[in-house]
Amino acid sequence: MKKLLLLVAMVATFIGMSAQNPYAYKLSASDKSDDGLTIHYTLNAAAQAVQIQLFDGETAVKAIDMDAELLTAGDHEFVINFADYPEIPTGKAISWKVAVTGEAITSPVELTDKVLKFYSPAGVAVDVNPESKNFGTMYVTESYASASSTYYTATVNGSVGIGLYQFDPQFNGIRNENGTYGFSCGMQSAGTTLVDWRPARIQISEDGRMFILSQRVNTGYPLYEINRETLQATPLFEGTLDTSTGIVTNGDVQVAAGVGVAFDVIGKGEDLKLMMMTCTPGTTTVPANYKTNEYNLGTATTWGEAPSRNFTAFDGKAINYASINLAYDGAGGIWMSQWRGAPTEGEPSYAYANLENDELELLVTDIYSRNGGMAFNKDHTLMVRGEGYSKKLVVYSVDNGELTKLYEYSCPSFTGWNHFAFDYANNIIACDNSAEVFGMVQLPNDAVVATPCTEEYYFELPATEPEHAYYLIGAFNGWDQDNMVPFVENNGVYTLTYNFGGEFKVKDEAGNWWGGGVTLTEENPSVTLVAGNNLNLDQVAEYTLTIENGVLTVTGFPEPQAVEYSDFFICGTFNGWNQENGLVELVANEDGTEYSGNIDLEANAEFKIITHNLAGGWKWFGGVDENNLGHFLINNDVLNTQISLVDGANFMVEEGGNYAITIKQTSTKAVAEPLVMVMTKTATAITTIGSDIKSDNAWYNLSGIRFESMPAAPGIYIHNGKKVIIK
Repeated sequence: MKKLLLLVAMVATFIGMSAQNPYAYKLSASDKSDDGLTIHYTLNAAAQAVQIQLFDGETAVKAIDMDAELLTAGDHEFVINFADYPEIPTGKAISWKVAVTGEAITSPVELTDKVLKFYSPAGVAVDVNPESKNFGTMYVTESYASASSTYYTATVNGSVGIGLYQFDPQFNGIRNENGTYGFSCGMQSAGTTLVDWRPARIQISEDGRMFILSQRVNTGYPLYEINRETLQATPLFEGTLDTSTGIVTNGDVQVAAGVGVAFDVIGKGEDLKLMMMTCTPGTTTVPANYKTNEYNLGTATTWGEAPSRNFTAFDGKAINYASINLAYDGAGGIWMSQWRGAPTEGEPSYAYANLENDELELLVTDIYSRNGGMAFNKDHTLMVRGEGYSKKLVVYSVDNGELTKLYEYSCPSFTGWNHFAFDYANNIIACDNSAEVFGMVQLPNDAVVATPCTEEYYFELPATEPEHAYYLIGAFNGWDQDNMVPFVENNGVYTLTYNFGGEFKVKDEAGNWWGGGVTLTEENPSVTLVAGNNLNLDQVAEYTLTIENGVLTVTGFPEPQAVEYSDFFICGTFNGWNQENGLVELVANEDGTEYSGNIDLEANAEFKIITHNLAGGWKWFGGVDENNLGHFLINNDVLNTQISLVDGANFMVEEGGNYAITIKQTSTKAVAEPLVMVMTKTATAITTIGSDIKSDNAWYNLSGIRFESMPAAPGIYIHNGKKVIIK
């Protein structure tokens, strides 16, 4: 589908000095203990607000606002005392982020105080992967050198001349092992007997692999991978190099088709792909000599076979050897740009092609491009490129590959744009061979920029463990604190063996009650003790309980037996979930296979069926909540049908009214789950029958049928205007 170039949404003409969009880097933690830890972070620029955000998995736990002195550019540390933040769960791996808010601006602005002079800069890149040791580092290449002291890269200024230069996110130069600036990457520059080294375009993959194009060089390989630790360059393509053409062959296979012109990478790991344009011979400007190949590189560090495919969409369209860029758009397409003062369909300034079918879909001939700069940000939601004669860079928002123009901006220090890159906060760094500069442009950015720490710096509060001896208490002894059963301690491990069942808790000598709100089973016999709901054992048996490091483990589960239920009740919002008062009892039939009763419920009322089991504990039954709503909805679809009773969500009635509820069992009272419930909605509410019938000593059931004397069948009846339950 053709990419749309939509109308500009904002034209920015402001020129001046501002602060780059801030973000945090160099995240680490130190001094970890059971009481706390120290968190470290560095800001590339001053911030308006900074938060340390704590997470338990995907769940936000706590956001801690930093004071004003921790918002300046530079290194900071903050001590987290666990006692100050009871929200932090124990026994969990806690991850954290540093979320930064910058000063709001309404239009792009060049940071004129960050502009540096490079004689022939050709490529820029930023490591935007927070997992990387080099996160935030900015890179720029010097492809030719000058001895003039006006240039940052001159040897008289303590630099290496031609090479790769590194800067931290605050624009401080990073020195090499000799204490000077710049890295030759083990390569020799022009005029030596080894290789003509002209580092140009740089790309860093999602998983941190760095590649550098050696542009306009016949006597060196066209593309190199840079070891991020040693900064040594290794040719990517294996084979014999023809130093007259730049072509690399391996046996009968042509690996690379000539001198490096432009390239881009996309994906990571096994899915890493590389698209590269070459030209041969290197001195010609004949479009037919430009070839574009894609390599399914994956995790391979060298490539010695034919390209994965020849990409022909740009054949015959490239001509400006010195200023061409390729850029994957992340949505199934790829762009080509080149320096064109008077673009035509044969020599476009920009072209777009579909990766799937290798078809050219768009040629841009109405926009002049000076030096051909173009790039996407890390998630392919922004695109920047140079357009026009007036030093302009233009920024587009990107939605599934479609472009909408956001900003046009003319920079005071730049003439054109050879290469762009975005940093983690969507600041744009750029280089310009014509104006001989390397610098940064700040974009409006309303978003909070959150940098996650690496897993190395997660922390964990020790699981809460009672400091004193433990005791067993529960339904088996009527919750009598004077008759608790003590655990026996042995080297920090507490055990007891006791015959009991039902609901229980563990109590310590300090008066703390420890539970967990679960039923322990042979399949799930352990629980971390917390100050929570009761624990439960469904059957009475001789169990062995062990507590170690705050974790209770139960052994000795008997063979599964039928559970005897003594009675059934309805408990819910209508009585405030009070299991002692206001319960509605269901009445058993003669053989004890069914329990029935009626209840008036308002719309959206919630309830559960509860019972005492043989072990003496309460058992709460609900429904299976398939939609994660917190309730099982009783509506016309489930009325008059059998609903399984399980240890699940609450029941909720969709409509108010009087409901008849029947619990069905097997032929004996000693039964195992599941039980089933059938609900029907009565035609006439009890209150209506009671108010309409005179006190004539007659009896009426809930359907309004009259009995002259007390009915023999059990159920709920109205007699003299009052509800009577016959058992």
